[in-house]
Amino acid sequence: MTENAQATAEVVSAQNISRIFGEGTSGFQALDNISLSIREGQFVSVVGPSGCGKSTLMQIIGGLDAPTRGEVRIDGEPITGPRPDKIGVVFQEALLLPWKTAAENIEFPLSLSGVPPAKRRARAMELLDLVGLVDFAGRFPHELSGGMKQRVAIARGLVRNPRLLLMDEPFGALDEQTRTRMWEELLRVQERSHATILFITHSLVEAVYLADEVLVMASRPGRIVERIVVGLPRPRSLDMLGSERLGKLRNQIWHLIAEPQETNQETRP
Repeated sequence: MTENAQATAEVVSAQNISRIFGEGTSGFQALDNISLSIREGQFVSVVGPSGCGKSTLMQIIGGLDAPTRGEVRIDGEPITGPRPDKIGVVFQEALLLPWKTAAENIEFPLSLSGVPPAKRRARAMELLDLVGLVDFAGRFPHELSGGMKQRVAIARGLVRNPRLLLMDEPFGALDEQTRTRMWEELLRVQERSHATILFITHSLVEAVYLADEVLVMASRPGRIVERIVVGLPRPRSLDMLGSERLGKLRNQIWHLIAEPQETNQETRP
């Protein structure tokens, strides 16, 4: 995050978000009174124990689900449904169409919007260059490695120049070496594209290494118990994985997640 980040525009604002599934005594509260703000160019990670509602929160911010209470805004406009013009999404699985090439998969969202073929192809090639896969434009998904598929998925998520890129554990299914390479790729892509990213992960090291801020969630019901400013300089390097600062932040987050939930109540926003 740049030094003047506080002066940049607010892209996403969530105010008092709660989500309850079901009704009455059989109802389950997945999220409780969550508020957050993401500014232009920020990389924000979300971590927490399994079942704390990380993915539910992402779905609400992406307009794929509606809150029971509260409101999410993007660029000041309420989110009442999917906004592919403003929000790109990358999931744990690349979800590429197997009958389309890498370039055609990236073009696909533009084809749904009626963008002319020449403009679609030019944009796809621009993004393939961004993720380092120009030479694989004509390859089909079964001809790509797991890391390559995710790079195509990231390119597809960026194809409409979204104001926000949501990433839900995009590297969770990759082996450790590929995952580490993907960290470097994602940081490079963000540096070049200036994307605003909300990144959900179970990996505390991944959360700290990639992000400007880490939001720590607790469960039953899901809520944000701490906002941590990472403070590592950019550009990031893999040498930072062994740094004292990263290790301390990782341990701080671990204790926030591992402690009994009652002890975290006082840190609720």
